[in-house]
Amino acid sequence: MGCIFYDKYSKQEVTEEEVIKACKTVGLHHFIETLPKGYDTILNDKASLSEGQKQFITIARAMIKNTPLLILDEATSSVDTHMERMVQAAMDQLTVGRKSFVIAHRLSTIKNADL
Repeated sequence: MGCIFYDKYSKQEVTEEEVIKACKTVGLHHFIETLPKGYDTILNDKASLSEGQKQFITIARAMIKNTPLLILDEATSSVDTHMERMVQAAMDQLTVGRKSFVIAHRLSTIKNADL
């Protein structure tokens, strides 16, 4: 399992349960289940993913990596308003308990920041 998540950008010892939990948290689980091989689907440059799907995969990977510091630079800049709300909800989950620097032109992207 895990071609979507097991690469040099993520930790190798992650469990299947951790991957599924992160994907469910960001709302990616259903999408992954629709892929030909589910979590074992290989995604490469030829895969046609929306910008939002790419963002969700990145957020799920960051959850799995579980680092204490995050830098999010224009995390919602390439998605429409509807997808922006979904990405923001996922980012809200991602930033819990972590120091986070969020860089954005859209005020709505940083509305939940405490400083």
